[in-house]
Amino acid sequence: MPAADPPTPVPDLGTYMAEDTLEGHPRLGRVTAWDGSLLYLMPPGGGTVWTAPPADLRRPSERERALIRILTRPVTAMEPPPPPQTWQEEPVVLSVEPPPPAVPAPGCAPCALAAEWERHHRRQEDHSAAADFRIEIRNHPHAPPKLALPREGPDRWRRSHRG
Repeated sequence: MPAADPPTPVPDLGTYMAEDTLEGHPRLGRVTAWDGSLLYLMPPGGGTVWTAPPADLRRPSERERALIRILTRPVTAMEPPPPPQTWQEEPVVLSVEPPPPAVPAPGCAPCALAAEWERHHRRQEDHSAAADFRIEIRNHPHAPPKLALPREGPDRWRRSHRG
């Protein structure tokens, strides 16, 4: 009569064990029950319970025990961050009316031409273009101009560009 293999010891309930898988990554679990032939194991930190025979299990390595400690350690509540510092600022009040027409520098031909174009765009209600000409007048004199001014005023330009 051949000698029988000694029975595999059954780990205590609550003990963490490792099961080697075909993928090469061990499956870690805490023993939650024993039904006489299979152990029931739950992953550290919770999850789906699985079963394994005691012979397929081994004690976790030091690295695996460190992972189990990380996964089962409760997360401590952090102190809430301080509220952001804010400063009360005066509200910005925007005018509904466009700004007054530009005033060209006396005796300056480029400023006078820019003012004429600015008035033209104000009449057309193109306030963006009018603002461009006001800025050009405000920044004058400068070389080279930031805005290429047409050589003619809007009235002469319109007559020369009619089809």
